[in-house]
Amino acid sequence: MSGNRSNIIVGVQSENTLKIGEYGGAETAATEVGFIKGGVQIQHAVDWHDVEVDQVLGIIDKVPKKESITLKFSMAEATLANLHTALGHSGAAVSGTTLKLSDGSLAQYKTMFINVKGPSAGTRKYTVWRVVVTGKISPSYKPDGETLFEVEAEVLCDTTKTADCRFGQIEDAVA
Repeated sequence: MSGNRSNIIVGVQSENTLKIGEYGGAETAATEVGFIKGGVQIQHAVDWHDVEVDQVLGIIDKVPKKESITLKFSMAEATLANLHTALGHSGAAVSGTTLKLSDGSLAQYKTMFINVKGPSAGTRKYTVWRVVVTGKISPSYKPDGETLFEVEAEVLCDTTKTADCRFGQIEDAVA
């Protein structure tokens, strides 16, 4: 059996792990969320339609009918800006030391950049073009643990992109 140990990825980068910016913006304009706890989970799913006919007992084909990507992560830095991000609201809601809570009609699409370790001691960057925060948040302020802002976001299909990268892209850089 042949294999390459250097292609096994353990852990995340120590710097710039997760940045969130305005939809369509560059990574240089995105805001780093700081420390996260528990990593970043990237869940990909495809729902299939089974093609069945009367003349055959089994399924003769599968046709994709829905594809989805969900991101989950917990922000450990309990800043108003991170709470604002967890709520998925527009950039105008934080003013100085105040976060104004709207009714959600100001929710906006975001672009996210996830930087992690890559194979062969390199780096891997996930860029997802169009993301909307969809999960419920319930920060817990407790004496024996960190207050975390848990975020769940759905990656939407960006029809302004070509068909081969409408959800985003993954880039590896060799060390």
